[in-house]
Amino acid sequence: MEKDLKVKNKKKILFIHHAIGWGGAIKSMIQLINSLDKSKYSCHVLLIKDSIVSDKLKENGISFSVARSKFYKKYYHYFIHSEAGYIKWYQIIRFFRLSILWLLSRYYFAQKELFNHRADIVHLNSLSLTDWLAPSSKVSKVVIHIREPFRQGRLDFIHFYFRHQYKKYADVIIAISKDNAKRIGLPDKTKVIYNFAQVPENSHKEESYYSKSFLYLGGAAKIKGFFTLVKALDYLDKDVKIYFGGDYTISQKKKGLKQIIKRFIGYGKKRQAAIKKMRSHTNAVEIGMTYQVDKYLQEVCCLISPFTVPHFSRPVIEAHLYKKPAIGSNVYGMDEIIQHKINGLLFEKDNAIELAKTINYIANHPNEAKRMGEKGYTVAKEKYSPDNIKIIEKVYDSLG
Repeated sequence: MEKDLKVKNKKKILFIHHAIGWGGAIKSMIQLINSLDKSKYSCHVLLIKDSIVSDKLKENGISFSVARSKFYKKYYHYFIHSEAGYIKWYQIIRFFRLSILWLLSRYYFAQKELFNHRADIVHLNSLSLTDWLAPSSKVSKVVIHIREPFRQGRLDFIHFYFRHQYKKYADVIIAISKDNAKRIGLPDKTKVIYNFAQVPENSHKEESYYSKSFLYLGGAAKIKGFFTLVKALDYLDKDVKIYFGGDYTISQKKKGLKQIIKRFIGYGKKRQAAIKKMRSHTNAVEIGMTYQVDKYLQEVCCLISPFTVPHFSRPVIEAHLYKKPAIGSNVYGMDEIIQHKINGLLFEKDNAIELAKTINYIANHPNEAKRMGEKGYTVAKEKYSPDNIKIIEKVYDSLG
C-alpha cells in the first residue's frame, strides 16, 4: 500500500522528441531521464516519428510510445527556425506546406495525441516544437528545452511569432547556453542550464596527444563546416589524419524548386565533389555514422568543430571530458565552450587555410594539446556536472 502511494505521488514527466536521427538532443535527453531521481519522477517519451531513437530508448529501458496519428507518420515535418536550418527565400512552397502542417498539428493533432497521455509536466525537447506548446499548456505545465540557436532576423516575422508562443505557453524555458537564452529574449522565463555529460572512466591515453589524428563528427553538412574542412586537407602536414564521422551518403536527385535552385547554383555537385575529395585524400579517413565516438575521442589528439553558423557543440564538451582540446570556428556562442588558447583554439569561420594551420599547430605541439585538454577537462567536469540535473529537478519541483 505504501509502495503504491509512492508511485502515485511521483511527478509524471512526458518528454516529446521531434527528430529521427541520433544526435546531441536525444543523447542529452536520454542522459537527463536516466539521471533523474526515480523515486520522485516517472518519465515517458512520446516520439513524433519512429526511428533509430526507438532502439536507443529500448536499450536504456526508457518507457516510450510513437505518435499514433497517420498525420505524424506520413505527412508531418516540424517547423525548424534555428540558425542551423530555416526557410529561405526560394522555398516559398515549402514555407506554405510547413505552415499548414504546423497549424494542423497546433490546433488538432497534437491535442489529440496528448489526450492519450496524462502528465504533470510536458517537456518539449527542442525549440522547433512550437506547435506543441499551446496544446501541452492545456493539459499540464510546460518546459521547452532550447538546444539550438533561435534564428534572429531583422524583419523575421516567424521569429516574433514563435517567440510569442514561447512567452504565452511555456512555463519555463531551459537554454543550454547563454547565447541560446539571449536569442529567445525572455529572461524572466529562461534558465541557462548546461547539458550534463558523463565523465568517462579510464579514458585518458597519454600517447594520444602525439597521434596527430583529429576527429570531426559533422557529416557532409555545409553548416557544420564540412566544405571548409575538406578544403583544409590540401594544406595539412602529410602525417596528419582527420577522421570524418557522420553521414556522407550522396542523395538521389529530387524534384522541387529547392532542388532546382541547388542544381542551378551547383550545390549538389559541390557536395558530391567534396565527398569524393574527402574519400580519396591521404589525410582523410571516413568512419561514417558511428556510436563509438568515445573510442575515437580516446585515440585522437583533438576534436574539430568548424561550424559556419552559431552552435553550442556537445561533442566539444565530450572531447574536454576525454581531456582533449577542441578546434572551433569563431561563430557566436562557440567561445562559451572553447576559450581560445585555454582549452582549445578558435579560427575564422570558412577560412580553410587558417583551419589547416590551426590543425597543424596542435599536431606539432603535443604538450600544448595536453595542457589545453587538461584545462578543458577541469572546466567541463565542473560546468557540465550532475549538479545540472539537480537544477532541472528544482525546475520541475517549482511547477507544483
